[in-house]
Amino acid sequence: MPKFALRLSGHPFRRFLIREDGSLLVFGLFLFASFFLMGGIAVDVMRAENKRTAMSQALDRCALNAAALRQTLDPETVVRDCVDRVGLLPQLTDVNVTNSAGQRSVEAIGDYELETFFMGASGVEEIELNARSVAEQRATNIEIAMVLDVSGSMNSNNRLSGLKTAARNFVSTVLANNTNKISITMVPYNGQVNLGSALAAKYNIANQHGLAVTPNGDMRQVHCVDMPSSVYNNTGISRTLQMQATGWADAFSTMAFEYGSNMSDWPTTYSSTSRAPNAANVWCPPSNANIVRMPDDNITNLHTYINNLTAIGATSINAGMKWGGALLDPQARSVINEFEDAGIVPEEFRDRPFDYTKRDALKIILLLSDGENFGDVRINDSYRTGLSPIFKGTDNNYSIQHTTGRPTAAGTNQFWVPHRNSNAGEWRATSWGGSTSTQGTQMTWQQVWQEMRVSYVAWHFYARALGTNSTTRNSTYTTWWNNFRTQRGDSASTPAMDAELTSICNQTKQQGVLVYSVAFSAPTRGVTALRSCASSDGHFFHSTNNTALNAAFQAIATNITQLRLVN
Repeated sequence: MPKFALRLSGHPFRRFLIREDGSLLVFGLFLFASFFLMGGIAVDVMRAENKRTAMSQALDRCALNAAALRQTLDPETVVRDCVDRVGLLPQLTDVNVTNSAGQRSVEAIGDYELETFFMGASGVEEIELNARSVAEQRATNIEIAMVLDVSGSMNSNNRLSGLKTAARNFVSTVLANNTNKISITMVPYNGQVNLGSALAAKYNIANQHGLAVTPNGDMRQVHCVDMPSSVYNNTGISRTLQMQATGWADAFSTMAFEYGSNMSDWPTTYSSTSRAPNAANVWCPPSNANIVRMPDDNITNLHTYINNLTAIGATSINAGMKWGGALLDPQARSVINEFEDAGIVPEEFRDRPFDYTKRDALKIILLLSDGENFGDVRINDSYRTGLSPIFKGTDNNYSIQHTTGRPTAAGTNQFWVPHRNSNAGEWRATSWGGSTSTQGTQMTWQQVWQEMRVSYVAWHFYARALGTNSTTRNSTYTTWWNNFRTQRGDSASTPAMDAELTSICNQTKQQGVLVYSVAFSAPTRGVTALRSCASSDGHFFHSTNNTALNAAFQAIATNITQLRLVN
C-alpha cells in the first residue's frame, strides 16, 4: 500500500471515505434548489396568469359597455374610464371603434410587463402579457317613429313642401332593399296629435266629442286626447288609463280678434260676427290626412301619406314626442298586434315594439319642428260634455237659461234671448224656439262648441245677459272665459309644456332610444328644446332652408342604411 494511502487511512477523513451521507446532503441541496426554483417559476406563472385574466376580463367588460348601442357617450372614453376604474389604464395601449347607427364595434388592446420574483434567477426578468377584446353590437330590427311638425307655420316659406321632399327621400333611402326588418311609424302633430278613429279606439278616452259625420268624412277624424302630465313621467301609455278627449272647440279666438283689445269697443247688441269657430284655432283640427300612421315598410304607401299632409294649427312638441315614443314602447305591443290581426299592420311587424333590452333591436325617433311649444288650450271638464243651458230655435237663433245671477230687470224670467228686442236682448219665461210660441232644443256642450266660439258664448250669453254696465260686463266675460277653458302658457312661455317635453325626452333616451332632432328654421326657444331632446349634439341638426333639411334627413337615413350591410 502506498505511503500516502496508509497515512490517509489513519486520518479522520478516513471515515468520510467509507460513509455516504455526505453525497446525499449535496444531492438534497441540489434537489431543494431545483424545487425552490420550480416553485418560484410556478408562482411567477400564476401571478402572470392572474394578471392576464384580470386584464382580459376588464377589457371584455369595458368593451361591452362601450359597444352598447343604447349608450351615447364616446365609446373610447367609456373604455378608458372603465379600465381606469380597475387601475389598469396604464396598460391600455389602444382602442379602436367602428361606430354607426345600429352597429358598433369596439376593440380594446392591453399590454403589461410583469416583473418576476423568482424567474430572474434563470435570466427571465419580466413576463410580457397581452390581452385583446372585441365587442360588437348590431341591430337587425329597427323601429323608427317620424314625429313631424304640421302646424300652421309650416305653410311659411314653402316649408311643408320641403318637409315632404325630405321625408320621402328619407323613407326611400331607409327602406331600399329592406328585408322586413325596418318599420316606420308616422306621427304628425300640431297643437295635438290626431290619433284617428282606429287608434283612438284602442285607448280609454272619456268625453268623446260626439261630432256628426260630414259627407266628406272630415269630422270623423277628430281624435285627440288631453293627456295628463303624469304620462310624461314614463315612456308608454297604458290602455286602461282614462284620458279626456280634446274638445272640438275654438277656445283660442277672442272677441279681441274682431273688435280689438279694448272691451269697451265690443258690441252690446246682438251680432253673429265671430260666432262660428275658426278651424285653424281648434286644438284638434279635423283631418283625414294628419293622423297617426301605424308601422309600415311600403315605400309607395308612405310616400302617398306624406304627400297628403297639411299644415294647420298650433305647436305642441311635447305631445308629438310623447306619442312617438309611446308607439315604440312595449306597452303598445297589444295595439300593434290588433292592427296586424285586422290586416292594417304588415304581419312581419307582429309583436313589435320589441323590449328595450332586445340586443338586436334598435329604436329611433326622428323629431322635427319649425317652432316652439305654444300654450295649449283645453276645455275645462265641466264643459266638455253633458247638457248646456243653451237652447237652439228652428230659426238658428239661441237663448240661454240663467237660474241665478240675473239682473233685477229680468224679474222671474230665466231665459236670455240675445237677438230679441232690436238686438238689445230680452228676458223671457221660456226658451226661444224660433217664434214666441215655441221653445228651443237644449244643446249639449259639444254641440255648442261646434257652432260657437268660447269667447262668443262668454260675451253674448253671459256678459251681455248678466252685466249691467261696462265694468260688470267685462268682469263677467273674464270670469266665464276662464270658467270654460284653460291655456297653459302663451306664445312666448310654456313652462309646463317645456317641462313635459324635457321629461319625456329624458325618459325615452334612458330606455336606449336614439333621438335625432331637427330644428327647421325654428326660433331660439325651439332650437334649445330640440337640441336638449336629441341623444347628443351629434344627433341634432339645425336646418334653415329646404336644401339643408333634406341633407339632414339624408345624413340620418345614411347612418341607418349602413345597418343592412351586416344583416
